[in-house]
Amino acid sequence: MNGNLLKAFAGIAAVGGAFAAYNYKIRPWHLRWGATDEELIEFLPGDEVKPAAGIQVTHAITIDAPAETVWKWLVQIGQDRGGFYSYDWIENIFGLQVHNTDEIKPVWQHLKVGDFVRSAHRDWLGGRFKNKAGWFVVRIEENRALVLRDEIEHGSWAFILRSVDEAKTRLIIRARGDKPANLPMKLVSYGFFEPAHFIMERKMLLTLKKRAEEFSANHTDEAELDLLAEKIS
Repeated sequence: MNGNLLKAFAGIAAVGGAFAAYNYKIRPWHLRWGATDEELIEFLPGDEVKPAAGIQVTHAITIDAPAETVWKWLVQIGQDRGGFYSYDWIENIFGLQVHNTDEIKPVWQHLKVGDFVRSAHRDWLGGRFKNKAGWFVVRIEENRALVLRDEIEHGSWAFILRSVDEAKTRLIIRARGDKPANLPMKLVSYGFFEPAHFIMERKMLLTLKKRAEEFSANHTDEAELDLLAEKIS
């Protein structure tokens, strides 16, 4: 066996080993980052949007703040609202015009079923996707659940809040969608979209945790909170 053939076999073995490591170790880890075994198999609000989903991603984090506080930050999401609390500089490389807020604004506290949460500005790519680049609100339970449905494959993106106690909240994010239809789409999905989704959503969870915990620590005056609640209502 000549040297070139040995190098070829070594290259194939290396690629195969890298693929196996990603598929059996790294991918399962990032598809469930932060989630418990129970949360992975539990039926959550939003699962009914895509009952036959081929792919499910569940991420979670514990936040040292009441659910009501976490909700105030969460409900502000949207390109033309409070952003997505992730790497907006990456989002803006693609011209999405996303800007993350660092404050709670009463004007962004109201969402209802049927509202459109934009992921890009209306004129993005010439406005061809102004009614598709984003998600419709399909279910909303104040301080408990926000469920969105995308308009491309009608997949779901759900945010579930659970009070651990009066000062601690579990935030679970679940996304469900179609399995890639063929090998090229699978390579793009596994090699780019899924890792990108993980990187951006992990940052979103960490930022929501930071914002909510700082707000909770700095706003303990009941009169101040009552004034904010009055503005929101």
